[in-house]
Amino acid sequence: MTNPIALTIVAIIILEALAVLCAVYGDSKILGKLMDGVTRQPEAKDALFTNALIGCGLVESMPIIVTVVVLILIFANPFLK
Repeated sequence: MTNPIALTIVAIIILEALAVLCAVYGDSKILGKLMDGVTRQPEAKDALFTNALIGCGLVESMPIIVTVVVLILIFANPFLK
């Protein structure tokens, strides 16, 4: 039988790693498209920059939500009861 604490630690590591990697990938796609848009239409850079900041903020909320789930797994682990 496997140890539930060890499985929880493995789940925490996987969750955080995937959340960070997905956020980095999403931010890089958004900012890459921002650079592409600014080079194509420099006069629209203010609107594009605002939209890119909003998009990056939404993408960065994912690791924060995952961190909350991880904290729940650490301090109120439903698998240990």
